Amino acid sequence: MMNINKKDLVLVYEDDKEIVDVSLESKRIGYYQDSWNRFKKNKASFVAFIIICVIMFFVVVGPYMRGYDLVNEDPIEASRLGNLVPRIPVIEKLGIFDGTKTIQAGKQFLLDMYTNEMGQGIILSGMPQALIDNPEDPAYADVNMLEVVVDHYKYTNYISSYKPERYYSIISQNEINGTNNDPLAEVKRTLNQEEFDVEIKNNTIIDILQILETQNPDDPDKPFFQYIVRINQFKSSLGTSDPSSVYFWFGTTDKGGDLFTDLWLGARISLIMALCVVSINAIVGLTIGSTVGYYGGVFDLIMDRLVEIISSIPFLSLLTLLTIRFGSATWVIVVAFTATGWIGNYRTGRMQFYRFKNREYVFAAKTLGASDARIMFKHIFPNTLGYIVTGLALSIPIFVFTEATFSFLNIIQYANVTSVGMLIQKGQAVMMQHPHLLLFPAVYISILMIAFNLFGNGLRDAFNPSLRGVE
Repeated sequence: MMNINKKDLVLVYEDDKEIVDVSLESKRIGYYQDSWNRFKKNKASFVAFIIICVIMFFVVVGPYMRGYDLVNEDPIEASRLGNLVPRIPVIEKLGIFDGTKTIQAGKQFLLDMYTNEMGQGIILSGMPQALIDNPEDPAYADVNMLEVVVDHYKYTNYISSYKPERYYSIISQNEINGTNNDPLAEVKRTLNQEEFDVEIKNNTIIDILQILETQNPDDPDKPFFQYIVRINQFKSSLGTSDPSSVYFWFGTTDKGGDLFTDLWLGARISLIMALCVVSINAIVGLTIGSTVGYYGGVFDLIMDRLVEIISSIPFLSLLTLLTIRFGSATWVIVVAFTATGWIGNYRTGRMQFYRFKNREYVFAAKTLGASDARIMFKHIFPNTLGYIVTGLALSIPIFVFTEATFSFLNIIQYANVTSVGMLIQKGQAVMMQHPHLLLFPAVYISILMIAFNLFGNGLRDAFNPSLRGVE
């Protein structure tokens, strides 16, 4: 090998082309771009992020998407359309959320409704044909109640506009007790002349039961007229005489309100308060915690003792005392949740800054003359960002769930708004009769909790500097 002539050594070219060095043409990826790339690769977290975006869209737009305009704002009149079951377009063709409901009602009431012109198309199944053909059939002599499937929208309109469900039971009670209760009292309306003219113009009057004439004290020649009538409730309240054309996606509440609208209004209140509480807690807690963790010393000892005193205050007692004294205004709830809520962020900031302040790159930055502010925000803060963002992301559903819990327990009672917790409380009370009132608020809370937990886990990994560039 030592005797080889160097002139005999030549470069080998590929395809007679000279081998040259090629410069690397790659785009520099910043810290946040790299974090976003890692986050997108976490499929569960990315799907959770999309779900959160969808929820936020409905929180902003949902209250204005309801499929009807409530013409009649009278709460008593609106309550006549209460507890309607959900009906969702397209999905109703699958046999779910199609506006049907299984009910139990009196035999005579169902027979009358089945044969009445106003009751056509209400009973969908369950009505025995033998009973229809022969109402006096001995086989049904002892049967008082029947279970049938009805179009709940038409059924509600029938019992609130034409004949109440208790009609025959009131007649029976009158015969037994010798009373004279009016079986049609629930569907009667008493209108003056002006109101009567409006209802006639809108074509909402089913029939006129009675006309009362009273003397006008100001002008005896011009008497007062009062009309006792029955009104088509759907036509009066929703502007349509066909209940089948109305879609309440999540059904209605006991007061006739659209549950879809009420749910997103309640979610809006909860999320706005959550953002306020989380922002205040983060600003106060992280500012104090990072300063204490970085500088330490006597300041650290004093703050630790102060935090121990504040954290020893029971949150439930604090919340109860504030709501008893000042009511359940939104600012009271925000104060209650921030009075001790910043301590968690304080401990996170203190721990993380105490952990990283003695690292080699921090000493190097100090040696090069970097200021404390630059070291804290440029060198330490990015390393703690993953933990902080994860904590903030998880704080939002925790607040929503906690606020819903205390609303459910009646500790928080808003005066003019209905939160998700209050919807759950009302739904739980009637869950056996009207399960949709509990179903949709509970599903919303569950999806929100799961989505934010997955989203927070994804953010933790994405903002972890030690994973930068790791596939």
